[in-house]
Amino acid sequence: MKSITTTATSLLFLALIQAAMSASNVSVDVATFFPDIEGNLTKIVWEHAVNSKEKLDNALVSANVKMLEADVTLGTLNGTSDNNTQLIPIMAHPPATKSNLSLDDFLNTVIKKNVTKGIKLDFKSIGAFNASVPILEKVRSNTKFPVFLNADILPGPVNASTTPVTAKAFVSQAMAFPEYTLSVGWTTRYGVKDNVTEGQYTEQQIQDMINILKEQKVTQPITYPVRAGLAANSMKVIKSLMENSSFASKVTLTVWSSEGDKVDAETLSTLIRDIGVKKVFVDVPQDLMNKLHLSGASSVMVASVTLAVSLLTGLLSSIL
Repeated sequence: MKSITTTATSLLFLALIQAAMSASNVSVDVATFFPDIEGNLTKIVWEHAVNSKEKLDNALVSANVKMLEADVTLGTLNGTSDNNTQLIPIMAHPPATKSNLSLDDFLNTVIKKNVTKGIKLDFKSIGAFNASVPILEKVRSNTKFPVFLNADILPGPVNASTTPVTAKAFVSQAMAFPEYTLSVGWTTRYGVKDNVTEGQYTEQQIQDMINILKEQKVTQPITYPVRAGLAANSMKVIKSLMENSSFASKVTLTVWSSEGDKVDAETLSTLIRDIGVKKVFVDVPQDLMNKLHLSGASSVMVASVTLAVSLLTGLLSSIL
């Protein structure tokens, strides 16, 4: 009798584990959603500025693309009368204020057609985000894929003059979607457009970010978008940022770059390897990607978890 009771208890325990894993929202975790990358986030391929119906349709059928990045701003749809002053969230990058794709249509198209892509929504103003919250709420039960809510919420290097999205307002509202990844970064003034080739993130800029997130009591997954050329010059403070973000359930870095940015590829490679490819997305032009040396740093953790789940499922099936 004792043996039967022990077996029954073990089966119940395994069943509870399996049920919990099935019920949990694993789509928020990119590594779990894309098991083929074997935990190596640098293998994620991004599609940028998916701000039209045509670009969205093409991105959804692209075999290589895993994450769709799109800009959200307030504006009107093509064909709308200029006399119509009602602004809605559309997919466009300022200064554009017209598009053939609204946020509502973007989300519903991805939900309807997509089973293998994640999305990153880059909000260009707090007004655009405020107007988007009800739309996000309406579809959230159907977003069974990774969703990043992104905004530049603090001024950054090098003496950046672009007005950030209001930090506390953005973070506090984004926390209403704990299953989504909070992607928060700094405005920058760097690269060919600004004729700036030197600069770095400061200790104060890093501390300001940590302070805001702690004040808001953020616990959901966080990724910090940092500009590649600036991050390579800021290894110490970038590592400090990661080390001091233990308040979040999961912390990653998103290294991005614009065409023509000056980037020390060797130093950037070292930074990514030191933090670990399980914790760094790399979203840079292909010519820079080709210069990075990241081999030998991949993770097999996801594969191990997948194997464990398979073994548990097989055990339950054979016994029951």
